[in-house]
Amino acid sequence: MWVHGVALSPDEDRAASADANGTITIWDVQTRQPIRILSGHQGEVRSLTFTPDGRYLISGGYDETVRIWNPESGLEGKRLQGHFHWIHKLTFSPNGHYLVGVTLTESVKLWRGDDLGLLHIRQGHKSAVRAVAFSPDSQLLATGGDDGHVRLWDVRSGEEYHVLQGHTSLVRAVSFDRSGCYLASGSHDDRIRLWDVDSGRMLRVISNASASIMDAMVFSPHDDILAYGDTQGGVHLYEVDSGHVVFSVALASQSSVLAFSPDGRHLACGAHDGSVTLWAMVTEGSSIRLVERCRLQPSVQRVWRLLFSPDGSHLGWNGELQEIYVASVRDGEVRYSVLGTHLTTCIAFSADGKNLLADGSGFEVFVHDALTGEADQPLTGYTTSLTSIVSSPGSATMVSSDAARVVKLWDVASGTLLATTQLNGPYLGMNITGATGLTQGQRQSLLALGAVDEPPTQEPGIG
Repeated sequence: MWVHGVALSPDEDRAASADANGTITIWDVQTRQPIRILSGHQGEVRSLTFTPDGRYLISGGYDETVRIWNPESGLEGKRLQGHFHWIHKLTFSPNGHYLVGVTLTESVKLWRGDDLGLLHIRQGHKSAVRAVAFSPDSQLLATGGDDGHVRLWDVRSGEEYHVLQGHTSLVRAVSFDRSGCYLASGSHDDRIRLWDVDSGRMLRVISNASASIMDAMVFSPHDDILAYGDTQGGVHLYEVDSGHVVFSVALASQSSVLAFSPDGRHLACGAHDGSVTLWAMVTEGSSIRLVERCRLQPSVQRVWRLLFSPDGSHLGWNGELQEIYVASVRDGEVRYSVLGTHLTTCIAFSADGKNLLADGSGFEVFVHDALTGEADQPLTGYTTSLTSIVSSPGSATMVSSDAARVVKLWDVASGTLLATTQLNGPYLGMNITGATGLTQGQRQSLLALGAVDEPPTQEPGIG
């Protein structure tokens, strides 16, 4: 189980840790033994701190709550409702007709891909939703949540199709096979579960799987093969029909993310030690094996996102630091690096492969030349950090979102803003221009909750 938060009491006698399931443990520092368990959060806890006098422990989680605990009794003293309604990840359907956004609450939002017209808002998960995938025919949508459930939705009607239960921890990866008949889900329980989409029946369970982040497992676009990594550094090719691993290879570091090239001829793996390995998929009769083409390690940052350009000629990735790297598949050389962020959801290639789309240290979208990394004027208009960037398949458009719940549709080539929509927020539209008494942190928090910091529009004839 991953530890996602740690805090030390002011007297250094106690320590608190929080795991991915929301359980908080109080430890005796000297004996290194647990003193008590604090339960209440539904989903991941990402922040822990003791008050300066050590009397209280404060925790913040993805269940939208901030909780204040008495560490002596283990009782929850107060609960504050938080606001985590921004878009965590955007995904276009394969036909480009639909755009889905999932949030760090139970909300799933579906828009038209061409104008951001809202089609459906659905709620079914009990906590954060961070895994999402469309079926190949764009008719079904799969979502995975911190509640451990996978849900299948009918895209046109918005109705729930199946609830798939079996995981015992957070679900962070979902992927359809090329036929749309099978769905794989990966979780913090170190299991991949394979499901029959039509019946919702669980078919198989793959144990010891490292599938706790997006893109940790991937189906081949041209074979009935699922590629995944294990917790010891192995990468495996799993044949869906037979239920057997048909090829394995060992890495020096545990795999983090995997990606197939669009033609299925190459498999790439990004690892915890920052290395990226590229293999050729070689078929010999009825057998398949991986032949290493190159191994790159321009950084020691853990690889978070790995993707091929649409024509398969380039491979891009980012990681825990703020560098984005792009390498040539043909010769295995890193062509350039550009500044980005560590967010896995803020890097994409344009549909024609000519551009690399990424955010930067400010509140802009940069359109880089995919071959050189050079960028023209950034796309602006945001007032807070970006949360997701995605390119529409088969068209010249892209969509980006930010922490203030603003979603924008752009023409990539011209940089023209085509449409804007915004999720409802508690301070949506509040104009704080010129407001006094606000710290910079408070001002940024209000902007992230939907407030605006710009002069109000004057009525004609006034001024």
